[in-house]
Amino acid sequence: MDFNRFSSIVRPMLIKLVPGQAGQKGTLEATKAAPDGYTLVFIDNYRDQLHQYTFRNDYYDTNEDLVTVARVNYGQIAIIVRADGPYETWAQLEADARARPGQIRMSHSGLWAALFVPARRIMQNLELRFRMVPYRGGGPAKAALMAGDVDFSMAFPATVAVDVEAGKVRILATAGPERTVEGVPSFVEIGLSPNTGYIHRIVMAPSGVPEDRLMRLRRAFAALQSDEAYLAAMRRLGENTEYMDGVDYEAVRIEQSREYGELVRAIAGQ
Repeated sequence: MDFNRFSSIVRPMLIKLVPGQAGQKGTLEATKAAPDGYTLVFIDNYRDQLHQYTFRNDYYDTNEDLVTVARVNYGQIAIIVRADGPYETWAQLEADARARPGQIRMSHSGLWAALFVPARRIMQNLELRFRMVPYRGGGPAKAALMAGDVDFSMAFPATVAVDVEAGKVRILATAGPERTVEGVPSFVEIGLSPNTGYIHRIVMAPSGVPEDRLMRLRRAFAALQSDEAYLAAMRRLGENTEYMDGVDYEAVRIEQSREYGELVRAIAGQ
């Protein structure tokens, strides 16, 4: 990537991985950093807006302590089955789930994680009941599907593209209002909200960053959208480059918070 093109706004960046507590340790570290524009955190909408409802946290409030620099892109979850399994369409899987409530097994990546949340929203919005089988991450969840231990799972299309091309995995539906796979319905077409099943990948800064520095950071990430090396790298990863400016994404956070709150309260009341 030609960083010289952005020499007025880009400097070398140190990447620090902070594992632990489903991302809360890293988020905490970012919220306590000096608001000088030199510390950023790369998180997603679950850690930003969902965790406030699902984990006890007396140390930070992402709505008060973080501000969006940019949404880098998003991932759209897909419902997947084995290609040699009994389901060729979502309609077939849905019909079976209604005929045998609580018996259709779905592997997921852990409580309140990337596969669990959209599955619970499907159950809530479509009045279905699956047998939810937890695994330690998306990889093991997919392995369980391939081994025949469950009936279906979810995954981001980029992570199963090779399996789809090899004829091992079939996609039954994908998140969003529009179709992203030919001949496969979108989540909106099967009766879900447009926001179900999205992972938004966000760069955020501690609140209180001086406005001129925040705008400089936003310009830096916006400039990447015209860098061919960056765009090519994202294509190789099978990822989109659906950038959103920090100002616009701040409005999205409000709606996410409302929907996640409703989901958690509905599950807690069951």
